[in-house]
Amino acid sequence: MSNQFFRFDSPRTSSVVAVLASLAALSVAVSPLACQEPTTRARTAYQDLQMFSQVLNQIRVNHPDSIDTHRLIMGAIEGMVRTADPHSYVLPYYRLPADLQEARDNEDLYPIPIEFAYQSGAPFVVSVHPGSKASELDILPGDELLAADGEKLAAESAPELTMVLSGRKNSTVALSLKRRRWDGSTVMLEREVRREKIEESSSVGASLMLDGQTGYLRLLHFGNEDLLGELREHISSLESAGMQGLVLDLRDNGGGLIEVAGRVAGEFLPRGEIVYTSEGRKSDVADTVRARSSSRSVGTEVPVVVLVNRGTASAAELVAGALQDHDRALIVGEPTFGKSAILRSFPMTDGSVIVLVIGHLKTPCGRVVQRRYQDVRASDYFREAGTVVDTAGRPYCKTRSGRVVYGGGGIYPDHLFESSDSELPNWLSELSERQLAVQWLGGYLSDTTFTFSSPEAMAETPLPDNVVDNFFGFASESGVSVPPEERDVVAELLLLRVAWALWGAQGYYTIAAKHDPRVEAAAAQLEEARRLLEGSH
Repeated sequence: MSNQFFRFDSPRTSSVVAVLASLAALSVAVSPLACQEPTTRARTAYQDLQMFSQVLNQIRVNHPDSIDTHRLIMGAIEGMVRTADPHSYVLPYYRLPADLQEARDNEDLYPIPIEFAYQSGAPFVVSVHPGSKASELDILPGDELLAADGEKLAAESAPELTMVLSGRKNSTVALSLKRRRWDGSTVMLEREVRREKIEESSSVGASLMLDGQTGYLRLLHFGNEDLLGELREHISSLESAGMQGLVLDLRDNGGGLIEVAGRVAGEFLPRGEIVYTSEGRKSDVADTVRARSSSRSVGTEVPVVVLVNRGTASAAELVAGALQDHDRALIVGEPTFGKSAILRSFPMTDGSVIVLVIGHLKTPCGRVVQRRYQDVRASDYFREAGTVVDTAGRPYCKTRSGRVVYGGGGIYPDHLFESSDSELPNWLSELSERQLAVQWLGGYLSDTTFTFSSPEAMAETPLPDNVVDNFFGFASESGVSVPPEERDVVAELLLLRVAWALWGAQGYYTIAAKHDPRVEAAAAQLEEARRLLEGSH
């Protein structure tokens, strides 16, 4: 990100402000009734500017407080940009923390790996980056952020909040969160979150053989520019192990660099095939990205099933869409998030910055992945991601073989799984919210000698009964009564926590893949994916 993007020392005078001030002066002589038109006639921009100037003038003349006119206008500009779509935003110069400039210039500023969205003026968690330290802390989508390091939040948009919560590498920030449980009760949570950049972490969450013929790859994000090299190494290893089919898991992959995602999708497609296209109001936004040469067998011979959910977004959706359109892969799971906007920053003369959606991305057959946001409240836009589970009214196009595929709100799977959302019982919520498994784990690991040589070996051996009994006792002493019939659920939870403690994200996602019925269901579709692949040749 260039230093020109964030300017803190520019003059505050703006030509826009001067024009609006002139309109305000003119509006004194305009009768409010003179601006009224029949309701059937579309209003002109001139009429709306007159109305704006009247409101501004009334505030200046009649409001009892001394109000900064520039901030009033900036507030109107922010509202205007937010109304355009849920992804565009303004970074006003007076809310950019100047003390962060030196760290930004030295590239020492690190964010927390959590994405937020503002709903009714309050920040809510949208997602936590898979594989990050924060993903271990039971921070869930829908949690409301109340304070950071004990201080109220000055930010008024998600991008501002990202900057305010940023700091030095590996430093931490204490987040105060409020969670609304399924039964309507609320609970306050305190979480210490480490600052880290996703592009510095591996994009591959797990790479393993599910059985003698089925390979599995989980890609956590497309933020790492070295992902293509990583991907090739893992695929070579899986092929050497006898892989005859691949499950590519893109669940909760929030995207990243579109160029990286394009290269990954192109690895599975013949040279010259369209990966995605882009279009906007201006001609320079239009582009067609095609697959580069790929001589690897995975690009032409190995059937692929792609597993997605409502957390699959942005660049990850374009990968799924490209493989689906070319009949290169079978898509299974839930409808994806539905975000494919192209954003560009525009520095303003006063040092503020507008980041604006200037175009949309399409899959090879012409589907717009972006979900509709016109006439939709921002809170509903984020809350309803992936909730539409039928094809009624969706725009569609046809694949190479003539299959109908749907867009207009993410990528719609070829095989739809039931929603993974379910009501958590209070006892399980309490275990997670109070992080009892984490507290128990330290003492358990210090008193136990492990004999597991790898996550794969551990996945084949359940935790001993006495280990699970020990945790039941710990939970009871902590005031949480776990129903005895939920023993298997608790054992699975502990197994994943132990795996993360021993091997990090690779251990966690390896165990999860081996025990996840959705992965098993995806692998069961490989034969259909093989027929699809053979029919596309």
